Amino acid sequence: MFPPPFSTLAAAGLDGIRRSVESDAMYRGGDVLESLHGSVPEWLLLLAALVTRLGDVATVISIVILASWLLTWRGTAAELESPETDSIAPNADRAPAVWLVGVVVGGLAAMTALKYLFALPRPELVAATPSMLPTALESTYVSTVTLGGYGFPSGHAVGATVAYGALALATSLGTRRSRLAVAGVLALAVSLSRVVLAVHYPGDIVAGILLGVGYLAAVWWLLERSPADRTTTAFALALGLALVAIAVSGAAGRSVAYAALAAGGLTIWSFARPRSGRLSSARPAYHAESATIALALLVGVIVVGGGLQSVGPAAALGALVVVPAVIRPRLSPS
Repeated sequence: MFPPPFSTLAAAGLDGIRRSVESDAMYRGGDVLESLHGSVPEWLLLLAALVTRLGDVATVISIVILASWLLTWRGTAAELESPETDSIAPNADRAPAVWLVGVVVGGLAAMTALKYLFALPRPELVAATPSMLPTALESTYVSTVTLGGYGFPSGHAVGATVAYGALALATSLGTRRSRLAVAGVLALAVSLSRVVLAVHYPGDIVAGILLGVGYLAAVWWLLERSPADRTTTAFALALGLALVAIAVSGAAGRSVAYAALAAGGLTIWSFARPRSGRLSSARPAYHAESATIALALLVGVIVVGGGLQSVGPAAALGALVVVPAVIRPRLSPS
């Protein structure tokens, strides 16, 4: 008895892959996306294209960097709030707010690792180009709705949840409840825009929001209990998660950029941080050892990432992030 010809085996294999993808889409809310596709009014597509930009990696990182600099420079350092009340946690000493950037980069790195771990495709649907869209903006809109890469979990959902959630928890404007409400609305709006634009299944954004909330809860727990200062803890965690993302993805996506940014910030902070706060009583050798380790990791990231020319900008940005936290205490000893 002869085995079936190769063409038959190939056809059977492709059919199995097709059924697997269709089943995967069903579990991720493909039927909901199908029902929405083609029925979304043009004005809603345009609105979604604008709102979705609030979840872009460049946008959330830029917003958090600027906010952390403002909080640090004004001397109103972000403080950790107790999850149950609006009061400041008992062990939360004042600290420069640049640690917020490490928290966000860590969340994005964790999302990248999971994307490549699951390796689930995006929807094959493409949102229509609104006729009312100005010609000059057509290319920008098309690039927004024709993305490549994997779809689960949604990076925009994770980034918006972590960034706006962290800012809501760490600032003191208004009440904690009102800040969290605003952050929740922003994260939900960004997440829903991904479904409206047909670049994610509903299941992708649900997973992204849950990942973001779970990550924030875990990080807040760690920051309140870490023996190191918050900036060191946040950037070290971000670097560790980025290295995991590099290993899982084969240095694909933005994993190397996240690692370089975290390593750059951690290196400068380890060498130049003020000797006060939680680490004021630490042995002097501790600072030299941590700085040496951070520098070695930065060099390793540069080597893995293809050299200084490709990795340097992200590492320089990470170094720039912590500069206000380094010079602010020297300008105002009080």
